[in-house]
Amino acid sequence: MVGQPTADNISVTAPIGGLNTRDAVDMVGDTDALRLDNFFAGRSHVQVRGGSSEHATGLDAAVESLLVYNSASANKMFAATGAKVYEVTSAGGVGSAVISSLTNARFQSVNITTSGGSFLWICNGADAPRHYNGSAWATPSMSGVTTTTIIGVEVFKERLLLTMTGSLSFGYLPVDSVAGTVSTFNLGSVFSRGGHLMAIKTWTRDGGSGPDDLAIFYSSEGEVAVYSGTNPASADAWALVGVFFVGRPIGRRCMLTAGSDCYLVTERGVVPLTQIMGTGESAPNVALTSKINGTWNTAVETYNASFGWEGIVYAKGGYALFNVPNATIDSFNQLIVNLETGAWSRFRGQNAYCWAMFNGDLHFGGKTKTYKADDGTSDAGSAIEAVAKTKFIYFGGRDGPKRFTALRPVFASDRELTVSVGFDTDYKDGTMLFESSTSTSIASTWDTASWDTADWAAPITTTQSWRSVADIGWNAAVRIRTSTTLQSVRWLATDVRFEKGLGL
Repeated sequence: MVGQPTADNISVTAPIGGLNTRDAVDMVGDTDALRLDNFFAGRSHVQVRGGSSEHATGLDAAVESLLVYNSASANKMFAATGAKVYEVTSAGGVGSAVISSLTNARFQSVNITTSGGSFLWICNGADAPRHYNGSAWATPSMSGVTTTTIIGVEVFKERLLLTMTGSLSFGYLPVDSVAGTVSTFNLGSVFSRGGHLMAIKTWTRDGGSGPDDLAIFYSSEGEVAVYSGTNPASADAWALVGVFFVGRPIGRRCMLTAGSDCYLVTERGVVPLTQIMGTGESAPNVALTSKINGTWNTAVETYNASFGWEGIVYAKGGYALFNVPNATIDSFNQLIVNLETGAWSRFRGQNAYCWAMFNGDLHFGGKTKTYKADDGTSDAGSAIEAVAKTKFIYFGGRDGPKRFTALRPVFASDRELTVSVGFDTDYKDGTMLFESSTSTSIASTWDTASWDTADWAAPITTTQSWRSVADIGWNAAVRIRTSTTLQSVRWLATDVRFEKGLGL
């Protein structure tokens, strides 16, 4: 005898657990997403990312470095493009270049304040370093090394530490100096895998600047040497803490600090140094990017040699951002991690060669312009298209198939909102199609279904409306797509109506 189907409704939260490309599709967490593009996973909802606005225009080439000068009296920003550097402190068209005839625009930079003033110190491994004192650029007078080989710089215990191209030695200037004789320290006997030095970073385990600061040296072959002390020239004031293997770095901009940790951008993922020093291992499961291993590994395998890999912490937005090339040239995505929850998402549509914080705001360099990120609700007037797909959920349990009849996404917005809703069953994937197919039943026509016909009243207003579906399966995933230029959009939850019966 066929059992009588029973109707039921189940509400599931929006995928606040973030993107999961690590686990088998049947093992993904209840609040995780199989896709989360241009949505930011918050604690209680997911929302469409902020937009971007043009900041500096009229640049002559792609902006490969944003250089920020911070002092007690002034903050300024510069953009390096091709063979030139321009000031881009103010929004609008740029003036004449402040530096010309450069070999490349891929600079590393640092701010240092000495008895002689506050300086922005930059280097690119091909031209002599430059520094800026708040009013003028100059080439520092240096000896002891070939200055055109200096490609990295970091401040440690009131002195500049320098990375040179093709060398396992690092250079250092006297304390309180931005020029002078460069002494060197050879790390060749420390790095057993050989290679060359890629980057140097200052790290403190107590979250501040003080006696617990350590100098971190990262080699091209994936080894990290940690030193403590104040003076590399003195055996009594300079000591090796340890050497660890973390995986090969990606690019020169391969380290960043956040809070009391130092993160290394490696082929294995973004690895926290505290975990390495605690365990001596760098297994993928300890990486910050563990939950998106699939996405990270694909990008590394395809574009690890491409320029643009970089990490930055955006405190005001509550996330860290990792810029990832999405093609051999001129195309980039950003992998975003919520600093509070650890949830990941992916941002698209911001083709950023580089990133910087300026006056507390997030900026990036584009093709011939610089942009202010997380500003407004469009990308310089272009729509932000956000796409998501939940995990496959066994509504009502795993003991039989169900007939899905309706679903109701719950969204909040401050204006009229157009949302497209899709539905997949039994691990089928129609996400990339966004159209009706034999494997996907949809609640309304893609890109034509108006979520509401009246203007939304400010502030944020919630809307929910049932949409019919007709599909049978053991499990189901919800797909969402919205395209917005004018409104903020939050996805709160989704209600699913289904029938379960022995005859299904």
